[in-house]
Amino acid sequence: MTISELTSLLFQEINFNLPGEESHELMAPFKRTKASSIINSNKQPKLSAVLMLIYPKNDIPHFTLIQRTAYKGTHGGQISFPGGKQEAEESLKETALRETFEEIGVAPDKIQVLGEITQIYVPPSNFLVSPFIGFVDFEPVFTPEVKEVEEIIEVKISDLIDNEKIKQKKIKVGKHTENPILMDIPYFELNYNTVWGATATILSEVRQMLINGSK
Repeated sequence: MTISELTSLLFQEINFNLPGEESHELMAPFKRTKASSIINSNKQPKLSAVLMLIYPKNDIPHFTLIQRTAYKGTHGGQISFPGGKQEAEESLKETALRETFEEIGVAPDKIQVLGEITQIYVPPSNFLVSPFIGFVDFEPVFTPEVKEVEEIIEVKISDLIDNEKIKQKKIKVGKHTENPILMDIPYFELNYNTVWGATATILSEVRQMLINGSK
């Protein structure tokens, strides 16, 4: 599939056939609080946004993940999309683009945003995350922000529909709490990396979009 074919498929799925929260269940590490229930409640989550950046590499569609630097916090050392907390007077789309530029060095004016997919709530950090999908039609030169990004991980989009990439193992959950526990957690094995939690849950919806759009 070419970049043009892929982005056309995703645009159609985002705007006319978004899988929604049901698609999160395949890769959710445990029964999650749905974003829709948070939005309609009295809770005050912190708003944030991430960007799944798609681009051609050797004429094959790829997307970017990052491994965050290790720090004493909920998401230290984890694999995620570029993204972060919304700042005052910016839209969530602008947040996703700004964070992508700050963390991996791809300028907002180079990225064509296809749209926003289903929000996800992350209880440990109380973030309500808005995921966006965007693309560039060239292979970017990445510039990681060294204080925040340990590694940039380039993944073939086709890996998401490879059933062999979906696995399960025991992962320590709540490692920054007093009582972390081992749980059987579903994850994507992408470039030998374990991708689980909120990032895997978002990717689960993208996977379903790819499957639906190819029917």
